[in-house]
Amino acid sequence: MKNKNIMFAAVLLFAVALSLVPTVNASGHFATNYTNASLTGVYGYSSYGEHLGPSNPNNNTTNVPADSVGVLWFDGLGTFEFHDTADLGGFIIQRGTADNPIVGTYTVNPDGTGTMQWFSNGANHTRAFVIVDGAMELQLGAADGLDVSRGVAKKQ
Repeated sequence: MKNKNIMFAAVLLFAVALSLVPTVNASGHFATNYTNASLTGVYGYSSYGEHLGPSNPNNNTTNVPADSVGVLWFDGLGTFEFHDTADLGGFIIQRGTADNPIVGTYTVNPDGTGTMQWFSNGANHTRAFVIVDGAMELQLGAADGLDVSRGVAKKQ
């Protein structure tokens, strides 16, 4: 009888402890618990790449090196704002300001990948990203055919 009581107590303790373990959502190897709310606050970022020249074989223009550094702000609901300074082949431009930032939208997929989209300088722009390090960092890449670039954003 004593062994049955010990066994019952052990099963009861296990059942109580199991209910205290947080739920983990996963699909295969990939997490599935990311949402737009995973990104909030300000991130500092930098990127480097090339602005693509015309694809006309009769035109002698080439790709132009480009880099930028700035800040991003995410509202957790799907809107972001940014401003930065960019160097486009030696031509320095300011995109947005702290008082008048460029505004865009973003979407986070359940696996932590996503896209950012905005309109500036007469063109639509898209960046693909992946959330890393518990949303303390984003890895960015161009996804719009206007340029090839990669960058990183770190939460401030």
